[in-house]
Amino acid sequence: MTFKTLIATTTLASTLAFSMSQVQAQTLRAESGNPATFNSQLATLMSTLVGRYHNLDIQLSTGQNLAMTGVKLGTGRIDMTMIPSELYSYMSQGERMYSKMGDQAVNAAENLRSLFGFVHGAYHVFTWADSNIESWDDLAGKNVYIGPSASAASSVIEQVILANTGMQPDEGYNAVTMGWGASGQAFTDGQVDVMVSAPRIGSSAIEQFSLVEPIRFLGMTQEGMQSDTWQELMATPGMLTAEISSDTYSNTVNEEEHITLLAFTMMALVHKNLDEETAYQITSTLWDNIDEIRDSRPTFDDLVIEDAFIGVNAPLHPGAYRYYQEQGIDVPAQLIPSDD
Repeated sequence: MTFKTLIATTTLASTLAFSMSQVQAQTLRAESGNPATFNSQLATLMSTLVGRYHNLDIQLSTGQNLAMTGVKLGTGRIDMTMIPSELYSYMSQGERMYSKMGDQAVNAAENLRSLFGFVHGAYHVFTWADSNIESWDDLAGKNVYIGPSASAASSVIEQVILANTGMQPDEGYNAVTMGWGASGQAFTDGQVDVMVSAPRIGSSAIEQFSLVEPIRFLGMTQEGMQSDTWQELMATPGMLTAEISSDTYSNTVNEEEHITLLAFTMMALVHKNLDEETAYQITSTLWDNIDEIRDSRPTFDDLVIEDAFIGVNAPLHPGAYRYYQEQGIDVPAQLIPSDD
């Protein structure tokens, strides 16, 4: 073999090896919500781990409207997302923010398959201690931030306020919508009188306000929890109650020992046409590396495989189902994938 032939052969082999690696690599498009929230933090970390342990490249776009990422996923525009469990129910039935989309949302929901679920956070409703707002009834005529427009949060907070006051948005109080990122500054500047934030309990996202000035939480009242509105809300998939105590956050003025909040779950979703092995690899990446994930930040401490189906109301992807079967985890009958 001549030197030129050797060079040509080596070059060809390198080119073929590079081409094969390019063919084998798989790029997935994923979307998540506010980059400062739990779902985006988990999605970001998982994207890194999936790339480390498998030949997958997850291109994650944060800061997206989660009410629409499920529709994008179901119509094939993205490959992965995480959404509140109730949004899947609304999509499946074409209700609330999906009511004007015809069959698009309903058809998109039929294409969604789950990997796992988790408790994402709790809706903290609070105001400055010196605002003269001491109860839910004091919201009358006030500017109340309820979350981003046409979002799961705004729909839920409207119901929470209705349960505790009987007031509808823009009738008894002024409903203010904007992105999560802008809401904190609006509250600090006095553009809104009442703030809503949905982090996990104990989050520094709440402390950033209470360490500036004392705050007062508005927790669920006994009358509110007995209302038909609340009962309907609690019947919605993914909704549960949570409590904070008087010492959960510093610099608060609530006299109650325990304050009841509304908590909610989210699901990690993929398209039903995603190949089984890829769905298996993504699911295994989470649970096989859960110790590393928990060590990365305290908010991940309560992620346990025994709670993998909390709030999950979409059928499992076959790849995820195979993983749980191998781990000996009992899968609820309603989540077992069909042959489609």
